[in-house]
Amino acid sequence: MRQATAGVVLGGALALAGALVSPRWIARRPRAWEVVACALAGGLVARLILDRAPGLGAALPQVLLAAVLITASLVDLHERIIPNELVLFTVAAWPALHVLAPRFSWSWALGGAALGGGTLLLLALATRGGVGMGDVKLAAAFGLYLGVWETAVAVVAAFLLGGLSSLALLSLGVVGRRDHIPFGPFLAAGALVGFLYGESLLQVVGY
Repeated sequence: MRQATAGVVLGGALALAGALVSPRWIARRPRAWEVVACALAGGLVARLILDRAPGLGAALPQVLLAAVLITASLVDLHERIIPNELVLFTVAAWPALHVLAPRFSWSWALGGAALGGGTLLLLALATRGGVGMGDVKLAAAFGLYLGVWETAVAVVAAFLLGGLSSLALLSLGVVGRRDHIPFGPFLAAGALVGFLYGESLLQVVGY
């Protein structure tokens, strides 16, 4: 119980810190409700992660990743960018976190990064800007933390969520066909789906 509480507090605090740092990259400071929403989301996701991890130490890499993804989503919604600094921080933190709480081999992690970044890079080239390089780098970064199969689930989930949401927004007239819808939040959601439910989803489809 204590570890679960500590994990929720840590997840909320990390996401809150990210929201408070976000004015570094956005022109207008986030509203109070956005900061609170980030903190609550961080705590909730940390709780879900801890339900599937043997302890707080083992969950720490994913809790940190969740806070980064929440912060990246906030910035992308405001400015349509994913800051390089966030991606570099995520990548730089991974080796130490991997040593402290390894979930799989280094090669499996690097394979996840190659799969996430490579898939998004191909789509960026194919769509000629429809997918941004920030999305490519973010997918490569979270691939380190998820490994190959969870990254595959994350990418598929991100595109399903992004496609369905875009269709809904278009049909409701919230956005037009030429409007740019930031993909960072969908990548973040896909990454969380991949980590939290990737194994179960792969079993459903027979892997």
